[in-house]
Parts: sequence; C-alpha cells; structure tokens
Amino acid sequence: TTHRKMHSGVEIPIQSPTPGLRPLKRHRTARYYMHRVRDSLTTRVSKFVCAIFLGLLLFLGIITFILWLSLRPHRPKFHIRDFSIPGLAQENRFGEDRLIFNLTARNTNPNIGIYYDAMQMTVYYQDQSIGGASMSHPFYQKPKTTTVLHGVSGGATSRVNRRRWMQFIADRAKGTVIFR
Repeated sequence: TTHRKMHSGVEIPIQSPTPGLRPLKRHRTARYYMHRVRDSLTTRVSKFVCAIFLGLLLFLGIITFILWLSLRPHRPKFHIRDFSIPGLAQENRFGEDRLIFNLTARNTNPNIGIYYDAMQMTVYYQDQSIGGASMSHPFYQKPKTTTVLHGVSGGATSRVNRRRWMQFIADRAKGTVIFR
C-alpha cells in the first residue's frame, strides 16, 4: 500500500493493485442491512394492516370469481321444429297466407329458471318482414327443461301483397323458398 497526503495533511491508505491478488469482495447479509434501516412501529403496523387487507381482497376476489363461474346464466336456445305456409301449395290461395310453426325453447341453466313475459316472432323473406306472431301467454320455464311453443300467424299481421305472393310461388317452382 502507498500513502498519499491530502490537502489537510492527513494520510489516506490506498491499496494499489498487485499482480496475482484479487480485489476484496464484501459479503453483506440481510441482518447487516436490517440493522442499518429501522422502521418505526407505526410503519410496521401500517404495512401489516395493508398486507392483511390485500390478502382479504385477493381471497374475496377469488371466491367471487368462482361463484360467478358457477352461477352465471346461459342464454336459452330456440330451434324451429316445424314451419309451414299451407296456402303456398296452390297459386290461387293468396288470401290464405297463414304461418304455422312449432318452436322448442331449451333452458340449459342447471339452477336458474326463466320467466318469459312476452315473445315476438318475425318471419323475413328477402330481407323484408312478411309477418310475425306474438306469444301473448307468459310462462315460466324450469331449469334444464325444453318447452314446445306453437304459433299461428296470418291475416292482419301478414305483410304479403300479390307481388310478394307471386315471388313465393316462383321460388317454390324452383324448389326452394328461403325464410329467416
């Protein structure tokens, strides 16, 4: 080691690099750093309270997520079982344009029933509404059940004119009349 004098005249020891020797590494433990930093009692208590609060919040969040997954309702599924327009079988039955249909409504929820207040069915042909029916009878559907719904529409609710009726007949002659 060599010594250098500072402006104040005090000598400071300086280690000069010597070949073959490695520099000293200081290993400090967590106890060394904890000894240097001391938290006050209020800081430790507030950290503990925050940790408890965040733990409870995480626990409640996980419970809420599990309950949501198990209790969330599923949409009912509707399928058309039968659909017919009896007047379409003959060209000259223009005034008899009744729609007769049977639907199935399936409630797939294991624990939740569905109350149907009012339902409206509309039939489209070439993106134009040609009629519909209102299911005016409200009903309750129990969980995991299928309900068959019957309906007839026609007369005042029909929006079919003579030109549209002739389009039906022309499509029927081609083999397919597409309703949606």
